[in-house]
Amino acid sequence: MWWNSGPHLRRRMLVEAGLSDSYRTSQSFFSRCSAVDEFKDVLQSKFGTLSRAWRVLDIDGSGRMDMREFCQALTRLGYVGNIRTLWHLLDSTNAGSISLDELDPRAAAALEKFRVVSLQHHESIEHMWKVVMDIERTNAVSLKVFIQGCKALGYEDELEVEELFHQLLLKSGSQHLALEDMQFLQSWEETKRRKLLRRRLGVRWVNRDPFLTSQVLDPSRSSNTTEYSEQVSMDMEKEVQHFREYLSQTFGSLPQAFEEMDANRSGELSLVEFEGVVANLLRYCRHGEARRLFRALIGTEGSGKLTWQELGISKVEWTAYRMQKSMEARRQQTEAILNARAPLGASPRMRHAENHHIERIREKKSAGKFVFNSPLPPGWGPPPEFVPLEPPANRSRRRDMPKPPRSPNSR
Repeated sequence: MWWNSGPHLRRRMLVEAGLSDSYRTSQSFFSRCSAVDEFKDVLQSKFGTLSRAWRVLDIDGSGRMDMREFCQALTRLGYVGNIRTLWHLLDSTNAGSISLDELDPRAAAALEKFRVVSLQHHESIEHMWKVVMDIERTNAVSLKVFIQGCKALGYEDELEVEELFHQLLLKSGSQHLALEDMQFLQSWEETKRRKLLRRRLGVRWVNRDPFLTSQVLDPSRSSNTTEYSEQVSMDMEKEVQHFREYLSQTFGSLPQAFEEMDANRSGELSLVEFEGVVANLLRYCRHGEARRLFRALIGTEGSGKLTWQELGISKVEWTAYRMQKSMEARRQQTEAILNARAPLGASPRMRHAENHHIERIREKKSAGKFVFNSPLPPGWGPPPEFVPLEPPANRSRRRDMPKPPRSPNSR
């Protein structure tokens, strides 16, 4: 693609990163040795904080920007530098997208922690806002009220909470937080959930150059990976319900699904058996998600084994299923005995086949072409001039086509 690597791009990246002997020409009032540092200074002078600048540039609020979104955002901003070089300098891991962590790792870590802590015990950011923060329903929370709400969420350091308060403010100079200042965290959460679902799919060819950033990456710019950036606050009750619905659709019923999963017919599933079936055979999720699902099914007071009761099967459903299986087994056994003892042509199986054959013969077929007692699709069949007994050399495929007129000069 046009943004992929090349010798010219590598040389420009070394110059813009301040790692080359060549002189770098500044594109703004801030004369910095690196294009990334200069870009950060421009954002801070225009928006006040890098987190506020990121939220303005990230229009869809997904928390990540690809190359296309990044170019459009910098064009609206009026950036006059080399956008492609700046992109590759920010995307140091060559992941194809950037986040706030590439601009301000400390602010990204604080916001990610607040997102995870808020959604651990609340279904959404809006629900947390109404229950914990905006108790008086004014949609304006001061720093004092915000500190009290964060303490209810589990925060202990007031300096950390005060810094988080200023990171969340979208309007420069404002002294109160509104619900609109936190809604972007819900979009971040939904993006991470979609990413988690996409992990179940196989990874195919990716348009990346593994040798691009290895020569340009500056170790001083490597940010500390936060422990909250990859966490997703999942509602395990909904995940368990979705898994039960998936088993019912795949196998027909939960009892049938449990019996198919229990290969050794022991009446219970261990973690290894459950993980192997769910992650390997069914390919429902990855191994780590299968382990979390197993722990959610057995509960905290479980015996370490998954039984049919813990899968959500009632005693009535299990008893009815076992009785149906027993009756089906007896019927098959009785039919096998009758087929073995009956004389030739008088067994129930042969009589059923004979009756079915007679019904198919007597069945009125619709007008059309049939091959092997099956109707041909429209437009299928032999050509109009096809004669099976003629050899291929004697067939005239263009018998009805008129001959082209001869020119007057031809002899």
